[in-house]
Amino acid sequence: MLNELTDILCNTIKIPFCQTVIGSIVKEALQNVENLNPNVTCANIGACTSFTEVTSVEKLGDTCSECTMIAGEIITLLENEQVDSLIKEAITELCTVLPISDCETTLDGYFDELVALLKSLDAKTLCSLIGLC
Repeated sequence: MLNELTDILCNTIKIPFCQTVIGSIVKEALQNVENLNPNVTCANIGACTSFTEVTSVEKLGDTCSECTMIAGEIITLLENEQVDSLIKEAITELCTVLPISDCETTLDGYFDELVALLKSLDAKTLCSLIGLC
């Protein structure tokens, strides 16, 4: 997986020693993700007060219930300014490698429109719109 990801990135970004540089960055990032404690990370980004809050599912295996629970969490996360800021930072980073003119302005605009749309819906409606309820 690491080699495939590095190949994809290096085919997009033409820099000297790309395989070595990007490979080590991706490897380190993946190791950092593997070492994260979900309880601590969830609370640190303000997504929840405890891990059990995020993982409680009323009926396991019921696609509509699971979708509704996940959609509700996503909508709640989008209300958090810190999460909004993290996503905007990710857009800035993404735009350093995408060949799109006015990339940040364009993606920020789409992101803001998508967030406004999601905030206007309740979780069950969102899941119905994507065909899971």
